[in-house]
Amino acid sequence: MKQCPSCRTTYTDDTLTYCLSDGTRLVDVADEEPTVVRDRKGDSGGVDASLASGSPDQRTSGHLPSRPSRWIKIAAAVIVVGIAVLAILGAGGAILYYQLGPGPRRPTPTPAIPTPPATATPDREKERLRDEIANIRKRLDEANKNSTNGRSETDDERGSPITATVNSPNDGFLALRSQPDSEHGERVAKIPDGAEIELLRCAASSVTIAGRSGRWCYVSYGGQTGWVFDAWLDY
Repeated sequence: MKQCPSCRTTYTDDTLTYCLSDGTRLVDVADEEPTVVRDRKGDSGGVDASLASGSPDQRTSGHLPSRPSRWIKIAAAVIVVGIAVLAILGAGGAILYYQLGPGPRRPTPTPAIPTPPATATPDREKERLRDEIANIRKRLDEANKNSTNGRSETDDERGSPITATVNSPNDGFLALRSQPDSEHGERVAKIPDGAEIELLRCAASSVTIAGRSGRWCYVSYGGQTGWVFDAWLDY
């Protein structure tokens, strides 16, 4: 006869080596009177039907092996194996993702910013302005000259150009000017007092200069032509 030192289950089958309940190694014990399991209902004369219909070992030992603990161990082992498999699969997937991951992203092209046209340097700008001002002044002078020449002028009533004598003893000369204007007309030459000039034409209206009234006349002197104020002429 053998007995489990852990759960104290007794077995009469000498061929058994380990306990059927918890797997503990059995030890030999002296033969004793078989343990009889009574009916739970108190029937002292009867034997439990479950034991009577059981295997000889169970009937002899008087105890049923505790099977639920074995199924718990099996289920725990299956769960551990499943977790290990999932961990291996996850690690393999992560390795593949990092090794075969998406290709390098193409950089987004940056839109080209148009370059503003180069502006003229200050020196060129000043030179251009000076040229424009000079052209404007030239056009104004030409327009003024044309308007002056186009004023109501009449030839001398005596017909052809006549000769006149300069009478300017105070200054000693009479200014020959480019325009019929003492302020803006440029002095072309100085006609000496007593010199003779030819009157080509004179303005119809009279003006007053230095307290003397007269007309501007277009004259010729020494191969030059220009305007003089006839208040200082004798003719």
